[in-house]
Amino acid sequence: MAEKLKDRVAIVTGAGTGIGRAIAIGLAKEGANLVGAARRVDKLQETAKEVEALGRKFLAVRCDVSKKEDCENVVRETLNEFGRIDILVNNAAIFPFTRFLDITPEEWDTVMATNVRGVVQMCQAVLPHMINQGRGNIIMVNSAQARMAAYLQPHYTTSKGALLALTRSLAGEYGPKGIRVNGFNVGFTPETEQVQLFGEKAIPQSFREALIKTIPLRRLGRPEDYQGIAVFLASDDSAYITGQTIPVDGGQAMP
Repeated sequence: MAEKLKDRVAIVTGAGTGIGRAIAIGLAKEGANLVGAARRVDKLQETAKEVEALGRKFLAVRCDVSKKEDCENVVRETLNEFGRIDILVNNAAIFPFTRFLDITPEEWDTVMATNVRGVVQMCQAVLPHMINQGRGNIIMVNSAQARMAAYLQPHYTTSKGALLALTRSLAGEYGPKGIRVNGFNVGFTPETEQVQLFGEKAIPQSFREALIKTIPLRRLGRPEDYQGIAVFLASDDSAYITGQTIPVDGGQAMP
């Protein structure tokens, strides 16, 4: 069976761990060459080993997406190495747990700088090149919390709600240029480094068990659960889809 993404070039932010790492590997399995962008290059090297074992190329670039110059450098390094950019997966995000009345302006701005402005800056960096190519594909890794009540993460939830609107806006503006923009909402996925850092105290087992009862498929998400949707949205299988954000959360956020 032919590879769905043969020789396409994909940038994945936050590709060193968790969902981003799984997505990068999933795209590589379908023939894509990868550029991993993250703050920790050592983690990117671990992803690189798995991608290269599949016979695909992997370029690791240090990047803090909240910094415009870092985003522009990722694009510059990608073009120097591969000469084109076919896919951008905006995955990098932070999600601290804080009660709304305890959030400081600094903490609010830090979340927005990564989760919203970082996405904007990556899109601004890649779009001119996609326009010149006459085609491109941008994918937003969003969250089920964008469409449901969530506690202790009002800044994270707000940032993900903003991505719903940004996805539609960019799809409308750049569709005539041959560029598709879609996203998918992930469910709670504890098998990631960021979640595990919070530990049992912040996310007790009792909370996880209660959450599972709200999910029709009766389990929490795993990073590998999002490989299929990422490949689908990146490939020609979804050639007539744009401006959409698809729930991939076990049915948790059903209306």
